[in-house]
Amino acid sequence: MKAVFYLNDQGIGIYSDHCQSFPHPQFFGWEETQAIEDWLATLSNRLQVSVVMDLVDEDIAIEASPKLYLWEKSAVEKRLIERLESEGADFVHTQWTGLTQTNPEGRAEELILSASIAAPTHVMRFISALEEAEIIVTGIYSAPFLLAEYFKSYLKPVFNLGKSELNGPYFVISRQSQNTYRQTFFNDGRLRISRLIEIDKEEDDFCGFQSALIHEAKLARNYVYNQNLTKEHELIGYVFLDSDERCLSGLEQRCLDEGLIISPEELAKAIFETMTFHALSFDKAFCGADPQAYFAEQAMADYLLSDTPRKFYFNDYVKKINNVLTGHKALIGVNTLVFLSLITYGLVFGINLYLNQQKIEMLDEQIKNHIVEKERLQNEVDLQIDAKEIKASVDFSEAILSLKTDRTVGFKVKPISDVFSQHQHIQLITLEWKQVERFDSHQYEVEIGGWVFPFEEYFRKPVEWVDALISDLEKVPNISQVALVQEPLNRDLKQALSIELEDESVTALPFKIRMRVNDVESK
Repeated sequence: MKAVFYLNDQGIGIYSDHCQSFPHPQFFGWEETQAIEDWLATLSNRLQVSVVMDLVDEDIAIEASPKLYLWEKSAVEKRLIERLESEGADFVHTQWTGLTQTNPEGRAEELILSASIAAPTHVMRFISALEEAEIIVTGIYSAPFLLAEYFKSYLKPVFNLGKSELNGPYFVISRQSQNTYRQTFFNDGRLRISRLIEIDKEEDDFCGFQSALIHEAKLARNYVYNQNLTKEHELIGYVFLDSDERCLSGLEQRCLDEGLIISPEELAKAIFETMTFHALSFDKAFCGADPQAYFAEQAMADYLLSDTPRKFYFNDYVKKINNVLTGHKALIGVNTLVFLSLITYGLVFGINLYLNQQKIEMLDEQIKNHIVEKERLQNEVDLQIDAKEIKASVDFSEAILSLKTDRTVGFKVKPISDVFSQHQHIQLITLEWKQVERFDSHQYEVEIGGWVFPFEEYFRKPVEWVDALISDLEKVPNISQVALVQEPLNRDLKQALSIELEDESVTALPFKIRMRVNDVESK
């Protein structure tokens, strides 16, 4: 659940994406101290809050600094922050603009932007009350800079503005309330000034409203020229954002008539756009939105409820919360990776186990079929034949059956199986083989994987059991070489496996044996 607390000089506007907690947007005046405290006490500790500061006492400035190396800039920022705080600023934001200039002495300088607020006592009291109530404050935003982010994220593609147009000088004049507007000036892609103005006209006098708005825009344009924020007589663009379409109707022609824009040619070269705030739809919107009262404040609230713009101002409490949230996200990511790894390992192990079991079952079935075939051949032997002939026939049949059985894998499996059956502490898991040479080779390399159990914290017994198995395998005819390629001696107990054996759980250690088998009877 998310909420936005919009702080201005009159009071606090509250907006949320959860209608049950905030049935309608609420407002508290700063004089309602007790009501604010009672309301804070009702907030859920799961509520995540963004705070927007729209205060008159916010200073925005761009200062020049000698050109520095990257590692030297942090010290300059630190000194600038300390100076602004010593002058009474409660919140400070600085960032390098990436712009350069040449001073009168011909020295190259870089420009650094700063925004600072000397917040009134009632605002700082409210920020402290949020911390005391343990409200999760995820970010503190400056209203002018938040409007700039909103313009670049949402309005730039709507107006189809290119990079060259955004780098030129232009004003964004946005309606803040019934009678107030904000003039925000941009140049070189950066916010340079922002100020609030009040239009004192009748509500239904749209022509008078437009004339007063154009008059204030001309005053702001002259200020920009006088302060050398742009070159004298350079074309300046205008973007008007309002809540009422009637206030924007015919505004372009009225700007020409009243001299804000000199000529149609100038109008064609500079930015001139108009739009209502509610023309843009957001994924989330606060409850009870009224299009006729949908000003910049409400649009910024919806912007924060639907998106995650960059954080701006920070205090110790917000920094602590952001560190906790970042750590929480990192922990979730690590746990997810571990969980997926375990699932993948379990799936691969299960598939291998299933395939090996299928191979063993197939071999058992073939052995049974060969035994049946052997018995059938023996029953067909004529009992009247000489004993030597009977013996020769039986030996021949057994050889044929043995050949059929062994050719499944290329060598005799039964002697190896007999050895494993004699070792009660060994469990066979995998059996893989391949010809050592090409084209009817009679020699095979066999790799056997298994578990030795039980493992009771001492390796001596498991090692002896595996050595005994190797010793018995070396005695099997046709096995020319036996080597232990994975010893059951890994001291990382996490490599041990708990297996079920006759309704009892025991700990086992893995091992692997590789050996050479000569198929001397292959013809």
